[in-house]
This record gives sequence, C-alpha cells and structure tokens, in this order.
Amino acid sequence: MSANDSTYDTIIVGAGPAGSTAARLLARGGAKVLMLDRAAFPRDKPCGGGVTNQAARALDIDLAPVIEQTITKAQVSLKLGGAFDREWPEPLSYTTRRSRLDAYLAEQASKAGADFRDASPVREIEASDGVVTVRSNGDSYRARTLIGADGANGITARSAGLGSDPQRAAVALEANVAAENGLGDRWDSKIAVDLGGIPGGFGWLFPKGDHINVGVGGWKQVGPTLRARLSALCSFLEIDDSKLTGLRGHHLPLRDRGAPIARGNTLLVGDAAGLVDPLSGEGIHAAFVSGRLASDAVERYLSGETDDLTSYDAAVGRELMLDIELSHKFQAVFQRFPRVSVAVLRFSDRFWGQMCGLARGEMTYTQIEARLGVFRHFFNGLAKVSAVGLPR
Repeated sequence: MSANDSTYDTIIVGAGPAGSTAARLLARGGAKVLMLDRAAFPRDKPCGGGVTNQAARALDIDLAPVIEQTITKAQVSLKLGGAFDREWPEPLSYTTRRSRLDAYLAEQASKAGADFRDASPVREIEASDGVVTVRSNGDSYRARTLIGADGANGITARSAGLGSDPQRAAVALEANVAAENGLGDRWDSKIAVDLGGIPGGFGWLFPKGDHINVGVGGWKQVGPTLRARLSALCSFLEIDDSKLTGLRGHHLPLRDRGAPIARGNTLLVGDAAGLVDPLSGEGIHAAFVSGRLASDAVERYLSGETDDLTSYDAAVGRELMLDIELSHKFQAVFQRFPRVSVAVLRFSDRFWGQMCGLARGEMTYTQIEARLGVFRHFFNGLAKVSAVGLPR
C-alpha cells in the first residue's frame, strides 16, 4: 500500500444522483465517507435531463438552483403523426443539465462532510476479511463498506459479482440543438414524446435553458437504426438535423428479475443496480430512493445491527421493484397495442390524470393497477400474453 492509504467507513464509486445522495446522508449521520468519480467535475452525462416531480419529492434538498424549466404540458404523437397536446395545472416534471445537477448534488455531499475526489477512476477493487480496498490514481483506500454507483458497466458490479447482464440494457441516442429563432418559445414548459414507433421505447424532446435535448431509445436490437430515427424525429418536430450538437449514445440498464444487488459489505445503487423504469426510461427517482435505502442499510451495518447489507435488497424490493415490475407489464401492453394506448391517453381524462399523478409522485403503478377494479385480472392476463417474445 502507498503512503496515501486512508481508511473510511464507506467508499462510494460514482458521484451521480444515487452515489451523492448516499454520500450526503451517510456523512450527515457521522460516517466517514469517500466518494470517487472517474470524471472531472462538472461533467456532462448522456441523459435527457428530465426530473419528475416524483423524483424531486423523493429528495430532502431543494433542486431549484439547478432547474431550468418547469414542465406542465406535453405534445404526444403516434409514430410521427397525429400530434396532440395535454396539460396539467401543476408541475409534472423539471428539466436540468446533468453537468449542473450532479455537481450540485456532489457539492451537497461535500458540505455534509463527505470526502469527494473527482478525476479519480477506480482501477481495482479487492475484498477480504470484511474490508474493501479500492485503488485509484496510484492511491489505495480501505473501507468497511462499498457502494457501487458507477453505472451498469461499472467496476463495482463486476468485482462483486452483482447486478444484471449489461448486454440486456436498452439503448438511446440523444443530441442538443440551440433554442433560437423561436424554437425555445415554442417548447417553453412543454415536452414532446413520440410513441409507438420504436420497439421498446419512444422519441422525446426536453427543453432546457438555452438549448433543447432530443433523443430516441428502445430495445438494444434497434441500436443500429437510432441515428435514422433521430433524424426522422427532428424532421417531424421541425428541428434542423444539421444543427444538432453533442450526439451521443448510452445504455439504459434494466434489472433482471432476481439479480443480486447486495452481498456481504457491498451493494449497488441507481443505474448500477439497473433501477430504471422500463416504461418511461426514467431513473433519477430510483437513484434518489436507492441512495437513501443504501445509506440506511450501511448505517445499520456499521452500528453492528446487521451482519451484512442484504437488507438493502429487500428494501429495494419493497419500495421500488413492485412498481418496476408493474411498469414492465404496462410497457408490454403498450408495445402490443400502441394505437389504442395513445388513444386512451388522448381521450381519457381519467387515464391522463393517473399518468400525471404518477409523474408527480401522487400515485404509483401499484395504485393504478388497483384502480382497474374488476378489469385488473384482464389487464394482468393481457400483459402476460403481450410480454411473450419481448425482451425482459
């Protein structure tokens, strides 16, 4: 070991929303926390930058300093046609830039007492006798616990034998365009979603401060077609494809049913655990929640209340996985019947209100399913049939 060896209660690999949330809560509780990230901050990250009101409500700090737009309206279309607008009187979601959001969250963790070191890629992880050793930039750090917040392809999951198969992740392609010549005014407080045209996904537009983010995503097998699909979406939305900047692709990790996310003194949070909503592709809400659940589990372990961190897996099952599993069902039905699904979204005020309640954190997929009443069994049967042959 080097002369710079240091010992911590917890080492967190990755400083995204999940990692920073866990770091802040643990440090605030008195734990000695080290958070490492391979990138120099502030850094951007492939992400539409949509933060649902549900996600914002799951956090105990104010996101106002990094919010760029408050969304109350949506333009919905089916296969690049038949666009219609729907609106809600209260905020449905917010848009931000990951460069600003993640830097702000890491700053809050540092203020709480966490030791944050950016530009510190983790090269090696070793575990023995209840101690984890992490090596980065030639230095070694030791801790009693380890939290992997480094994404689906991160070193933590590989080293610990945790997580899902990254080859099963969904894929997305996105870019930005300057909000000029009236484009920004047109999309003020309004997003766009194009449904039914991409297997396993959709196209989107999210307005920011001085630019607009557009993207497409779906199941992994559609990856080679995404560039052409993005161009078609831009044409439909009257955006000049030649003015796109920052074109980049990324994976949307989806947790395999039963995939382990905690073992011994190591656990995974956020994207590293595959905690993404299959229907919407949204992962920031689960990042905040899993960060909180991770801090709870680690605190109990450090205090000697538990012998390992497996209670975290059970907590994620209770607070997140029930809804994620139901989201799989809604996605399966939507993928089989997109035209009917969009028609219901357009003409049913009740269903639109439920979707808004979901985005606002006032409802869950579980509650929506319960409200189906006598049609609940029919829905579950339809979802089972619809899921046959679909990636899972």
